[in-house]
Amino acid sequence: MSAPPEVEAFVRRYFEGRGGSLVEEEPGIIRARLPETLRPAFEGVDSLRVTFDPAIASAQPAVDLACVGSYLMDRIVEDATRSGWHTVSRIEAGDEPAAEVVARALRPRNAEMSAEASGAEAVPHLLFVFRVRLTTDERVERIEPVLVDARTGRERPVGPPVFEDRLALPEDVGFDWARVADAYEAACRILEARIAPQVEAFRAQADALRRAEVERVQGYFERSVREALDSRAAGGADEARALGLERGRRLAEAEEKYRFSGEVELCNVRTILLDVTSASVALSHRGARRAFPVEYDALTREVPPPACEVCGAATREPVLCFGGHLAGLECVRACSFCDRVHCRDCVSKDGAIAPCAACRRAMCPDHAEVCALSQRPFCPDDVHACAICGRTVGPSYVARCENCEQRYCVVCVAPPQERCATCRSLAPAPAADPAVAALRRADPALAKVPRWRRGSNTRYTVLAAKGLVWSQVFVLDAKGAVLVRKKVLGA
Repeated sequence: MSAPPEVEAFVRRYFEGRGGSLVEEEPGIIRARLPETLRPAFEGVDSLRVTFDPAIASAQPAVDLACVGSYLMDRIVEDATRSGWHTVSRIEAGDEPAAEVVARALRPRNAEMSAEASGAEAVPHLLFVFRVRLTTDERVERIEPVLVDARTGRERPVGPPVFEDRLALPEDVGFDWARVADAYEAACRILEARIAPQVEAFRAQADALRRAEVERVQGYFERSVREALDSRAAGGADEARALGLERGRRLAEAEEKYRFSGEVELCNVRTILLDVTSASVALSHRGARRAFPVEYDALTREVPPPACEVCGAATREPVLCFGGHLAGLECVRACSFCDRVHCRDCVSKDGAIAPCAACRRAMCPDHAEVCALSQRPFCPDDVHACAICGRTVGPSYVARCENCEQRYCVVCVAPPQERCATCRSLAPAPAADPAVAALRRADPALAKVPRWRRGSNTRYTVLAAKGLVWSQVFVLDAKGAVLVRKKVLGA
């Protein structure tokens, strides 16, 4: 049974990629002529006779079998891993509209979003595949791919398609070795930052185990040496010296066992011609509009989230503040009474969002009222507009009239009777007064009251029906509805 087709394809690509020529010597057997640079990997021979069929290998002398696990295959894999292997691949952009790609990645919290692509460009990227090996008393080994944009030196996310052989293109696609070297340095920095947390954790674990082992060995031999020295038997000192030597040997073994070792090996380099689509994204609402560029590649179709312009953190749910800035949820303050929202920069510089002096709720300038007496800002729920003088005042400057029981500013409610200016200015009113006539019609008992007094402000009408001993006070709103009706002694 012959080797699988992918094994034969790999072997052929290996020899051709390393500069060797392949000739079909006879059916089932190929001769690989090796250049001088490749001969050391195969014990100095200048050519090999290779077959992929075990039956041919057993029947023909001096023919090497190339299959999984064979001696020749192991040498090929070892050399390919050691020297690296460069190929060129192309990943093209699809037909998905930019608006759909962007909408899938970004979810603005308070704005409408639109996106328009400006075109796709084949951008050279370099894929470096590293083998990372960490060793102490145990061994951890893993493969780490790093995809670097050759234009910027920045990393891009890696997807499965970059490892597919079907992407390979002819090697005559040009590439710049200086660019490869620069990208390699960038990839090393990226890899170092990526594995640093695991390396530190692995090293710390090994150090903790080493210290525990050293303490155990030290404790055991200290007890043993004391017992030997305290022994009355002859030779106690010699035994103590022997134990000291054994302790040194055991401590050296512990140090060697838990010594940390880290190795990174470059296994493969591949040039990826990756289509990168540029698009213009616009966020808008009633207060602001902001456009910014984005780009995404054909490999992952991931749109990098914009950075918050306050703290710099990436945010996939950007908020468009009314000052035109993009910010994250943690860096904005919204008005409690409308959809107006501002970032922390706008709040600190322009005072766009301020807290109510009473309830501390956030409010924008459209909903902030300044107390005429304290000059402090209050929200609509906590500010009071005096119906007599028109002042807007905060809760601390509101007083209640004892007569009509309505609330006004403290200036318009005078002690000691604590009556408002309207109640203090009641004047005689004829029975034909519309407000008096309406009350007399509603309550026939009031028709007998001969004397009425009346006072009004912008919001309320106060009527007093004067009796011999008791009087009745009525407070009407602007529509004539009775808000208060009570008996009082005197006028």
